[in-house]
Amino acid sequence: MSSLENKLKKIIDTFNKVNKENAFNDIKRLSEKYSKNITVQNVLFQIAKKVGDIDTAINALKKILFIDKNNTSYLSQLYKLLLGKGMVDQALEKINSILEIDNKNYDALRDKSYIYFLKKDYTKAKKYIENIPNLKDDDYFGYNIKGLIYLKNNFFEKARNFFNKALKINDQYIDSYNNLGACLLELEKLDEAKKIFNRAHHIDKKNVSTLINLANVLSLQDNIMAAINHYNEALSLEPNNQEIISNLAICYCRDSNEKEAKIFYDRAIKINPYDYKLMYAYCALQLKINNFDKSWELFDSRLLIEKNKDKLRNFDLIKKNLFKDLTINQADKLLVLREQGIGEEVLFSSIYPDIINKFENLKIEADKRLVPIFNRSFRKKIFVEDGYYSKNSSVSDFDKIIYAGSLIKFFRKNKDDFNYVNYLTPRKDIVNNYKEKLNTHKDKLKIGISWKSVVNIYGSLKSLTIKDFEPLFNEERVIINLQYGDIDSDKKYIFEQNKHLEVFSNLDLFNDIESCMGLLKNLDLFITVSNSTAHFAGALGIPTILICPKKSSTYYYWNTHTGSSIWYKNIKVLGIEKSINETVCLINNILEKNNEFKFSN
Repeated sequence: MSSLENKLKKIIDTFNKVNKENAFNDIKRLSEKYSKNITVQNVLFQIAKKVGDIDTAINALKKILFIDKNNTSYLSQLYKLLLGKGMVDQALEKINSILEIDNKNYDALRDKSYIYFLKKDYTKAKKYIENIPNLKDDDYFGYNIKGLIYLKNNFFEKARNFFNKALKINDQYIDSYNNLGACLLELEKLDEAKKIFNRAHHIDKKNVSTLINLANVLSLQDNIMAAINHYNEALSLEPNNQEIISNLAICYCRDSNEKEAKIFYDRAIKINPYDYKLMYAYCALQLKINNFDKSWELFDSRLLIEKNKDKLRNFDLIKKNLFKDLTINQADKLLVLREQGIGEEVLFSSIYPDIINKFENLKIEADKRLVPIFNRSFRKKIFVEDGYYSKNSSVSDFDKIIYAGSLIKFFRKNKDDFNYVNYLTPRKDIVNNYKEKLNTHKDKLKIGISWKSVVNIYGSLKSLTIKDFEPLFNEERVIINLQYGDIDSDKKYIFEQNKHLEVFSNLDLFNDIESCMGLLKNLDLFITVSNSTAHFAGALGIPTILICPKKSSTYYYWNTHTGSSIWYKNIKVLGIEKSINETVCLINNILEKNNEFKFSN
């Protein structure tokens, strides 16, 4: 055995049996003398890794690879250390070196997909994970990665299957429980998600991600105090975790607890001044309590939330205008853009009379279904289909471009400014057409109902079932369907109960807004959850009872605490205190006592 081999053996024995620190110092000194000796650098790498000195371990591997640059084993160990330190670009470079040598290297392909996942390039991540024909039977980490990638690509059922496979291999793997729960939330399965998070919590009661996830689902289920307790548990483990502090603030905003919301809002924003989701939640709270100065200061944060910004294809056109010091001169040629969601587009259109009076050179883009309605209602042919200007070069002709909601702060500075009513005008011929069709029920109370919102988690929270409306059906009333989408099972259920739901089968309630408005105008009362039809009813001045099943699913325009909306004087807002059945029975009592309905704030 050579002298160098003896020295290395002695260092290894010292490390394993005597003193790790002395052995580490010895191998570092020896590595300086033998900087090009692979065996010496390998021993340094192994010891440095075991004592947690990752930088030294990385440098040792780099020296080895300088000599033996095509050694895939050392390249693999190096990229994994780089990845552990968050040096994803350097890790990706080493992975690519491996794949140049072995284009089917399992770990490299899997981890390349993971790196693109970390870089938020989910399309490339999916491409590389699919280059592996079959994941290894025992690779729970690989199944977890594949699940995450499919989750981000919105293949929720496939993602769910991959997380379940990971947990079948390793039923103690907390990350897959948390990811599976997140997937179930996307699938609107709140109760199942809660069960999964509880399993993770049972395995490790101090896992911060699990505590946050549990709190999130409890908050969505309107169990505010339980959610706050879990957030506080997580905060005790990580006192400066901005996500926890931000979520606590949002939770208090949902509960309309202004005092606590402000405490946690200030703490969270101090850590991350760009938490737009929190800003928007706090803005909604300020709007509910009519603190308009603070509200409008934060209102543009709605556009900066990542998932919202991604949907606004013309965002780059107007981002420079999203500042509170924006000024628009009366003579400016102004282009107003719509935002996603037809309900809020109708809400924001309440300021159109103000801006039409204010600005001489004005064009407004709108959902194509709304263009004729707006041109008629506001008596100006200045409305064009979404993208008419913003999709072509003529956009440069305008002095200022802004989203409709960002103009509100100029015209709604106090509660008295919200004094508009009936600002949309239906077509008279369509109104008369439905009046004639409903003439056979002229002695009955005409009540429209709508029980579902859009298909996403918040839509699910806002939605009810037609079964919930059963107490309203009787011989003195005609219950009229205003629910868009597939309602075949709902109609079948009502028929089986020997009750009558008036359905105009040729009416497309989602696309034919003119006819929807004509039908709404014939109602004595409209009862609905929060959806786009509720906004049309509000803008038409139809007496409306709006049911908010969850605090978490209400928005700044519905206030369950006051039972009203400053945006629509004709809407009465009912929050569910105990059960939906009790709430509907309350509505039924209102109906029995009133033949006319006039709501005002």
